[in-house]
Amino acid sequence: MPTSLKSLKKDTRDFFKLHWNEQAIGEAAPKWSKEWRLSGSAPNYDKQGVYAFVKDGEITYVGSGVSRRKKGYEGHGLGARIGGYVRVEKQGLYRAHDERLAEAGALITIGFHLGYWHTAIALKYYLIANMPTKHNSNRPGSYP
Repeated sequence: MPTSLKSLKKDTRDFFKLHWNEQAIGEAAPKWSKEWRLSGSAPNYDKQGVYAFVKDGEITYVGSGVSRRKKGYEGHGLGARIGGYVRVEKQGLYRAHDERLAEAGALITIGFHLGYWHTAIALKYYLIANMPTKHNSNRPGSYP
């Protein structure tokens, strides 16, 4: 059974109830972006975080992009990761060269500020452990 965008957002809220202390951190938990259909700037390109391929309201793949601390691009993990899936057609317009993204047609992201890369990785594994997707094959221990 495929996972809906609505389920992804619910699972994300559940994750943050367990792992995000708004008072200690000083800000609300991040939220998922609107769908990006390969036009304009990718959402959260300047942050590290989690992305999901979306096809007709269903999640087909979940991945993460965290910075490798490249000088001048610290925290820009999502931009680099998304850049690996697309090629520039012309200014502000991209073409998916990855079959999974081409099939989906859109993606969403959730971006974390520098220093919260570990939370992004934890969210990714929490989501793929708890929701079936067409293209994720690594299923870490599931949550009851």
